[in-house]
Amino acid sequence: MKIDVVCMGKLREKFFREAVEEYLTRLRRFVQVSVTEVDNPNKIERLLEGKDFIIILDEKGEEMDSFQFAELIRDLSLSKKNICFVVGGWEGLDDRIKRKANLVWSLSKLTFPYQMARLLLLEQTYRAFTIIKGIDYHK
Repeated sequence: MKIDVVCMGKLREKFFREAVEEYLTRLRRFVQVSVTEVDNPNKIERLLEGKDFIIILDEKGEEMDSFQFAELIRDLSLSKKNICFVVGGWEGLDDRIKRKANLVWSLSKLTFPYQMARLLLLEQTYRAFTIIKGIDYHK
């Protein structure tokens, strides 16, 4: 299994970059993961071509708790599906990109800045792997 995270915009604040790097380091113990930052929505469309399972983050998407998300990750892993998460920028994502999704997922009913959404996605993905592996992280 491989996880790609495609994000609109760059992380400018040092504290976000450091936190994202920390969770990427943690995640790489379980899975191959990459982050691609783009500055143009058309680049997102090209990056989605040929992806096995696309999950778009959107505030209007389906909500899951951490255990449900872990189950989704486990099921995709067992079926040997590679996952591509897409995190939009401050303007969100165009509907033509959303239509490519296998799943539109909401982290919360709350609205987060796109930098925070990226960090929360990585933390929740790490949490999912610790749940799957039975590692004492999720309380």
